[in-house]
Amino acid sequence: MNIELKNKVIIISSPSGAGKTTLCKMLLKKMKNLSLSISYTSRNKRLNETNGKDYIFINKDKFLELKKNNYFIETAKNFNNYYGSPNKNLVNASRNNNNLLFDIDWKGARKIRKKFNKSNIIDFFILPPSVKELKARLTKRGRDKKKEIDLRLAYALKEMKHYNEYKYILINQNIHKTANEIVKIIDYNLFIENNSNLLKQKLKRLINFK
Repeated sequence: MNIELKNKVIIISSPSGAGKTTLCKMLLKKMKNLSLSISYTSRNKRLNETNGKDYIFINKDKFLELKKNNYFIETAKNFNNYYGSPNKNLVNASRNNNNLLFDIDWKGARKIRKKFNKSNIIDFFILPPSVKELKARLTKRGRDKKKEIDLRLAYALKEMKHYNEYKYILINQNIHKTANEIVKIIDYNLFIENNSNLLKQKLKRLINFK
């Protein structure tokens, strides 16, 4: 059974290295009434990450215990690490009258779509300009060894096959232009939603005009 929400669920997905996390951070700065669903993960914290800001880091046993108790809206497993979006993020966003932004992969997005009405969801899949550029970005990050980069690249190619499950597909050639394009699309959807009755009245007058 799908859940009807007052506000929007906005999903940003991409293969690793295509820019979804950076785009989410930019959207939070550019848009009002938007909050990020911070995911829980069982993987180790990286040097440049902050617990409670980038992810909420917990061990595998604790994650599985929370999952068993239906603590998460959705969960996924990548590279032997678990990721999950807690239900409380949705509750907090609704309480603050915010739209909720998800930085998740295609598996998590698919589970989200099963839980909420289609009209509540605005979803984006972000593609890199090319596989060559994606590999260069993964290498430039400097946090993975060559073997892991090769694994991430192979997995990214599989992820990209799911682009057609999303309504909006953008090629991230320039991070600032891509962020602005996402903002425009979200604003357009919100405008249509907030002004649907007015638009229907105008259309009716146009149709009946003599």
